[in-house]
Amino acid sequence: MKTKVAVFFGGPSFEHDVSILTGLQVMQVIDITKYEPIPVYVDIDGNWWNGKALLNMKNYPLDEKVKATLNRITIPVGIKNDSPKFTIMNRKLFGKKFIDFDIAFFAFHGSMGENGPMQGIMEALNIPYTGADISSSTLYMSKLETKAICRNLGIDVLDEVVLFKPNMTEKFNISEMTKEIKIKYPAFVKPANLGSSVGIAKVKNKDELQSAILNVFKLDNTVIIEPFVANLKEYNIAVMKDLDGKIITSVIESPVEKHEFLDFKDKYLASNGAKKVGPVKLAVPSEGLLSMGREYAPKMTKKAKDFIENSVKKLFEYMGATGNPRIDFLCDSKTGKLWLNEVNPIPGAFAFYLWERSEHKINYAKLVDIIIQNGFKNFDARQRNIDLKSSASVIFKK
Repeated sequence: MKTKVAVFFGGPSFEHDVSILTGLQVMQVIDITKYEPIPVYVDIDGNWWNGKALLNMKNYPLDEKVKATLNRITIPVGIKNDSPKFTIMNRKLFGKKFIDFDIAFFAFHGSMGENGPMQGIMEALNIPYTGADISSSTLYMSKLETKAICRNLGIDVLDEVVLFKPNMTEKFNISEMTKEIKIKYPAFVKPANLGSSVGIAKVKNKDELQSAILNVFKLDNTVIIEPFVANLKEYNIAVMKDLDGKIITSVIESPVEKHEFLDFKDKYLASNGAKKVGPVKLAVPSEGLLSMGREYAPKMTKKAKDFIENSVKKLFEYMGATGNPRIDFLCDSKTGKLWLNEVNPIPGAFAFYLWERSEHKINYAKLVDIIIQNGFKNFDARQRNIDLKSSASVIFKK
């Protein structure tokens, strides 16, 4: 019997559309001899949908005509879920009531999917899910928390200035807020809790700084200001456990691009370099980085390579060694100085392009298989037998 995999994608996130692409890619490459994929699209308002029409990329964004062919679904709450199932909310008179599944496969990007809440729902209902656990998802998505953990582990990160959005009921003066900030221009301004490419801006003076901060406050409640890295070169690497439980790393990649940094448009709206696989374009090589050249296994010193590989293993292990994050580094190519930049808990296309070019030669279908199997293993590891008597915590007795 095939394992039923509920592939969740979309969500109330600024990276909603990219998540749709990732979800559709997963359902295209999944091994259908072992798995039965069940599409679960979460719209911007948080509604859950299921149906065959979700498999066609041309149907997005969904209109009312398409929605009429779909099932509105939810998960029963308040009952023990020995056999996970969705309840069909808009079923016809003689239609089925439930859709059974075995594991939730998260293909979310950004908030309300990559950062802990969906993971929490599944754990509360005792349902297996893929990727990082609740705490790791939350900490990875917080650039400030990731920096703090890295410093504790002896992993170099850039210094930062942090600003918090004032209470919505308070009026604030951006000039007053920034008058004490001591930074060297140019600098980078970014949200603390969003995806790596959303809301980031390079600023060259005080006016641009203030404008960038106001823009970030529209997206997030916390702003990070970081120094500009001269002679910038970026490196990306993925990490996960293999099916034997060993922590492994992918090949290292470096973007070859004239831009000083990659914004959302650079990453996702380029038009060249994709390969067609059925109705959905597989992003090659990365997160829709379609117009960019990529250098795999770039030339670097052994010291630099060891720093990158050892840092990701150390951080991954500290965070519970769940999921398959991609971790990004910044480098001053003249001095060779490296800093861990940020973590992507659910990278676009799950960074399959890094794994298929690694010494492990893991293609996209195999990567999806490993992600699912690790999801079941993590679920088993979380199981506890709640025996109040043996824990000496019984208060009420008959």
